[in-house]
Parts: sequence; C-alpha cells; structure tokens
Amino acid sequence: MSDTPTPADSRRVVLYELMSLDGFADEPGERDWLRDTGSKLGDFLAETIATQDAVLLGRRTYEKWAPYWPTADVQPFADFINATPKYVFTSSPDELAWAESHAVTAPAAPFVAELKRQPGGDIGIHGSLSLARALLAAGLVDDLRLVLAPSLAGEGVRLFGDDGELQRFDLVEAERSGGCLLLHYRRHG
Repeated sequence: MSDTPTPADSRRVVLYELMSLDGFADEPGERDWLRDTGSKLGDFLAETIATQDAVLLGRRTYEKWAPYWPTADVQPFADFINATPKYVFTSSPDELAWAESHAVTAPAAPFVAELKRQPGGDIGIHGSLSLARALLAAGLVDDLRLVLAPSLAGEGVRLFGDDGELQRFDLVEAERSGGCLLLHYRRHG
C-alpha cells in the first residue's frame, strides 16, 4: 500500500482482472482457462496493489473470498487484502466478519465518485464483475490492469458487455509472462 496519500483530484479507480482471450473473467479455479501465467504475474499484481489503500467488492465476491483470504498465505495478495479497507456493495447489510470490511448499501456510482474525491491512494476493484461493469459504464474506472490468459473459455461471465458507450484508454505498459499478457491501460485524456 502507498505510504503517501495522493491528492483527492488524482485518486484513481484501478480494475484488476484475469481474463480469457474471449473476454471471460470468472474466478480462477471455477474454470480451467487460466494457465501458463509465468513468473512475472506476481510482480504485476504487487505493482497494482502497491498504490491501493481501499478495495471495492461485490457481495458475491466477498462471500467467496471471506472464508479463504483471512487464513491464506498467497502473497502478495493475502497481506494486502486482509489489511486494506474493503467496501462491500450489498443489498443486505448483514454483519461482515472479515476484518476491515464495510457494508455499502448506497448506489455504487455516487459512492465511488465521492470516494475518489477523498484524499488517499488508489481504489482497487478485484473480481466483482457486476460491480466492475457498473463502474465502467459510469466512467469511474481510470486504470485497467488485465491479465490476458492464452485460452478461449467459451463460457462464463464477460468483463466487457456489448451495451456500453465508447470509452478510450491509452496503453501504459504491456509485458509477457509465460503465455499471458500483462496489460496496463489508463483512461484517455
């Protein structure tokens, strides 16, 4: 996590997703399309989370991750996700037992727009495809950090729908790790 908060006007929402060539982004392990990740994937993830001091999660991702990550030792993500404040978007604000988890019942777009105006580091979205798609549609995602796997999944949940408006991103960096591409895009302009 970043030691130095960034000014409120430069706080970015960073979407990190693992994707198949045909655009599916389900959780790894649910399908066998994520393979041949190579040795640089961990560094790409570490670079992504290094500037983040908040995470946005959908309720389904929270329910999948909360039983696993508190006792996991998969680094660098375990220490990061367990210590970082997590804003969980849910329509049923039951008590969230995972440390640093906060239920959010407000609509996602206005909440995230306000969070971006507050001082702090970057705001991460990890998994949480429905939330990611809603924030993309609202124009609130500033950076895309994509791991493109050398597979056609054939089915699952797509990250990008066919119902959105044109949005432009500039390529910041592209690197190969095994058979995967590690792609970093930033919103144009």
